Parts: sequence; C-alpha cells; structure tokens
Amino acid sequence: MPTVDDAARVVDSEVGRAEIREFVTIHDSAIGDGCRLYERTSIKKSRLEGDVDVNVGTYVENAEIGPGVQIGPNCSVVGVTHELREDGMAFRNDVLERIVLGAGAFLGAGSVVGPGLEIGEGTVVAAGATVTDDVGPETVVLGSPPTQRIVPLTEWLER
Repeated sequence: MPTVDDAARVVDSEVGRAEIREFVTIHDSAIGDGCRLYERTSIKKSRLEGDVDVNVGTYVENAEIGPGVQIGPNCSVVGVTHELREDGMAFRNDVLERIVLGAGAFLGAGSVVGPGLEIGEGTVVAAGATVTDDVGPETVVLGSPPTQRIVPLTEWLER
C-alpha cells in the first residue's frame, strides 16, 4: 500500500508502494514501488519506475522516468511546449514532447530539462543547469547554453 498524506491529491493515477508527502499533486500518471515524492511536487502525464525520488517543489509533466532516478528540489522537467507562430505562441494549445530520464540519472537542484529530450543512464545534471539537447549516458552536464560543458563521467571523476 502507498503512504499518501491527507493533503496530497491523486487523480486518475496508479500509485504503487510509494511515499507521497503533503501538498503533492499527481494527475494521469503511474508511480512505481519505492518512489518518494516530497512536499509540493506536481506530477502530470508521467510514468515513474521504482525507487525514484522527486524532491520538494519540483514539477514533472509528460516524462518517462527510469528506476533509481533522483530529482533535486525545485526542478522543472516539462515535456510540453506551444507552437510558435508569426502572431506569437498558440494560446492553450499544448504540444506534448515526451522527456526520458534514464535509470540512475540525477538532476541537481533547480535544473531544467526541456521538452522532447533524453537524458542517458547515470547522467548527472548539475544544480541550476538547463538541458536543451539530448545527453548520452554517464555524463556530467554543467551550466546552461551557450557556455554549457558536457563531460564524460569518467573524465570528471579523474580530475
């Protein structure tokens, strides 16, 4: 059985043996066994496999999250955008572009992952980084474009 705080809201979703803290909202999603969703997290149209931790104040929409992923506080994993036309953004016309976070990936506090991207297994996205392109496995992403650095994990560990 999941542990769901009375202040959480779960709508049209499946929740395994997970811990759902206060003021969490889950809509149209599947939450696997061993997941922990901390205060004021919002999950929409997503699937979280087992043992995923989503920290305080994080927003996740339209994402496929592999097992053992850790997401720090105040992150945005947003797999939805809007069509840009000559007259501006299309109002209330969501374009869904699924995000995939590979097994064991780690998103540092305040990081942002844009629509339609894939983050490889074991990849670390540093705190505050903004990811705008796919990132392979076992990589460290530092900073945001245009000065962003992407370093193989083995190289990072050898420094």
